[in-house]
Amino acid sequence: MILSLPFNAKDCIARVAFPNSQVSTSQPYPINFSSSPDLLHMTGIPAEFYALANAFLFALHNMLTKKALRYSHPATAVISGLLINIVFLWGVSVLFVPLSSLTSAAILIFAAVGLFQPGLTRLLSYKGIDALGVAITDPIRATTPLFSAMMAIIFLDEKLTVPIMVATLMIIAGITLLSWRNGSMKLAGSAVFLWYPIAASALAGATQVVRKFGLAAVPHPFLAAAVTATSSFVVSILTLWYVERSQQTWKMNRQCFWWFLAAGITISFAMVCIYYALDLGKVSVVIPIASTGPFFSLILAALFLRDVERVTLRIVLSAAMIVGGVLLLTLWK
Repeated sequence: MILSLPFNAKDCIARVAFPNSQVSTSQPYPINFSSSPDLLHMTGIPAEFYALANAFLFALHNMLTKKALRYSHPATAVISGLLINIVFLWGVSVLFVPLSSLTSAAILIFAAVGLFQPGLTRLLSYKGIDALGVAITDPIRATTPLFSAMMAIIFLDEKLTVPIMVATLMIIAGITLLSWRNGSMKLAGSAVFLWYPIAASALAGATQVVRKFGLAAVPHPFLAAAVTATSSFVVSILTLWYVERSQQTWKMNRQCFWWFLAAGITISFAMVCIYYALDLGKVSVVIPIASTGPFFSLILAALFLRDVERVTLRIVLSAAMIVGGVLLLTLWK
């Protein structure tokens, strides 16, 4: 997919991705955002599949982590997960990716992404939950695809068609309805704290566009995910050191180890999938699909955790909206 970018974004990418080239930014400068020579791209797998795989793998990761947390501590989940990400993703990158890509200045884009997501966005979400409650925070966080779409239009010159807009709103409405709890949709604190989940959604949406920029210069999703995981690990360690000054911060034992290992590998593949999706497709299409994790979480919880509520009309309607939105994005984008 060749996109003609607006001047500011065009100039930024041209100078970061090709620092040693004489690039004229006074003329239209098409950037190939689907340039990865990776073998996985030769199979013809569409971007929508990778986005859907990302949503499913994130939901599976959450289920595995919940199993592990019966015997451990949330801080241990964060640290162990990122450590597994680093070992697994760098191991694959060393074997299959030309490490000369590390010399590109654009690799710093992925390092910057790791500083903000999941670290800062997760912190803002937790702050929102603490100040406002889950029932207010989760629906606001579900608006991330709208922020992604707006920024993709501004910086990537993507075209927002009617089917894409309708499908995005369907998915957001479905996720919001899925997280609805009777009698709980009222502010638990001051309305001023609404900025926490709003900022988290905006930041999460922005990082998807930034990732797309980076992939234009370093089209290697495994390497991109490895760099992101590494910078996220540094930020998470510093954050946990500041917030979690407790002897229980690291609690690893035989009961939780294998669950954490499975969760870490699962989330590693999820990270790679979102990079492939962004490399192959439009931000405004793949991010709404990748946001359908709550739908898969519901299915997995019903199958394996047995702690989900009975099937109600609300659940059926929310599932129909999410699935309908994904189909609309996939078939009529």
